[in-house]
Amino acid sequence: MTMNYEILKLTPISGDFEEKHFGETDTNPLWIKFISIDSDCWIGSFASGDIGLVNEKIVEIDKSSKIGILTNGAFYLIDKDSRDLILHPENGFFTDFEILLDQDLIFLATNWGIYILKNNKLIKEIRPDFIDGIRFTKKTDTKLLGEIYEPGDEWIEFELDIQSLKLKWQKYEY
Repeated sequence: MTMNYEILKLTPISGDFEEKHFGETDTNPLWIKFISIDSDCWIGSFASGDIGLVNEKIVEIDKSSKIGILTNGAFYLIDKDSRDLILHPENGFFTDFEILLDQDLIFLATNWGIYILKNNKLIKEIRPDFIDGIRFTKKTDTKLLGEIYEPGDEWIEFELDIQSLKLKWQKYEY
C-alpha cells in the first residue's frame, strides 16, 4: 500500500476526515493528513512538546508502515496504516531523531544528550558534560554522525558506533 502525507497549515474542519489525536490536548498541534490510494484518508493531530523550541521532522521508514514525527520537542512513532501509536516518550524535549528499523534502534537527541532505545525501551543514555545541543547529520552502515554544540564554541562533529553504541566526540568517548 502506498501512502503519503501532507502537513496541513490550517486546522481541518471536524468531520471531513477520520481524526486521531496523539499526545495531550494542544492548542496548536501539528495536523498531518495521511493519504492512501488503497483506503480512506485520515488526519492525525500531534501535540507539541514541553519546550518553546520550534522544530519539525517527519520520516517515513522504508519498507514499513511506520513514521517518526517530531514536533516542537515531542516525538511520536506511529503505524500509519493501523493508525496506532507505537511510542511517545513522556518528556517532550527532543531536538532530533534517527530510526534504524532493521536493528530496532531509535536515537532521540536533546540539548543535553542522546537517548538510545531498542525495541522501544531505553537501553542507554549518553550525556556529555557542558553541552548545549545535539543534532544528527548523516547515517552510514556502521555509524550515526552528528554535531554537538559546546557553549562558546561552534558545532563539533561526533560519531556514534551503531554496534557498540559508543559515542566519540573530540577526545572523549561515552
